[in-house]
Amino acid sequence: MRAEAGIPFTEFGNIYDWRADGSAGIYIQSSDRKWFHATFMTPCENLPFTEHVDIHSTPGLALTKFDSIEVRGEDCYFKTMEPASGPPTPVKPAKP
Repeated sequence: MRAEAGIPFTEFGNIYDWRADGSAGIYIQSSDRKWFHATFMTPCENLPFTEHVDIHSTPGLALTKFDSIEVRGEDCYFKTMEPASGPPTPVKPAKP
């Protein structure tokens, strides 16, 4: 059985960075620079168009797949949350 992925102490600012994965998921980096990837139950339509998200987790517990984010009034509930190596590196177009 695999241990549940999570980020502890999010209520104390333990989130360093985040990156949208389209409307299907989000990459979240903890303050110790470890990345996690969460997917959503349903598409988070506003995520690709925002610069701010609110993290909703239970105080005193780690941010896990049982939590959510809020984006422009839209609640986006996690379906999964797993450790990740980070968001994909953007592909640069080939020079002509």
